[in-house]
Amino acid sequence: MLDAYRDLIEGLTEESTTLREMLGNPVADDLSPEALALLKEVRAREAAMLLRAQRMMRHDNINLRAIENEPAVVNAQKLDGTPEELMAGAQNDRGELVSVLINLTLKDWERKVPHWVLGETTIADEVENHLSWEEDTLPRFEAALG
Repeated sequence: MLDAYRDLIEGLTEESTTLREMLGNPVADDLSPEALALLKEVRAREAAMLLRAQRMMRHDNINLRAIENEPAVVNAQKLDGTPEELMAGAQNDRGELVSVLINLTLKDWERKVPHWVLGETTIADEVENHLSWEEDTLPRFEAALG
């Protein structure tokens, strides 16, 4: 089981690097509207994912909503900042998430918490879903970047 969790952490690191390589370093200010909208969504989801992981570890009495309904994600398109600032913020939150995950015990990874849509979820499930969403988003970035 531990190897599966290490794979999730490695996946988080790889996907972040892939997106940075795709968008450039620094990210150009003249992104297409579609690419900028996706970047805002990435930034918001990273913030939401970090917050969810922290809440799952700090509170016994939580009930998660669908990540699409997290306030940060709902308001993603209202985010301000240059494309580089958005990317840097997303990478910072990703680094913080990885730091949280590295310190988890097996029991922490498998601890079930209530979820409004799924019934219950674990941090492992949440990370796996986040990675799946991100993998599905990379082709959308490629299309938006032309």
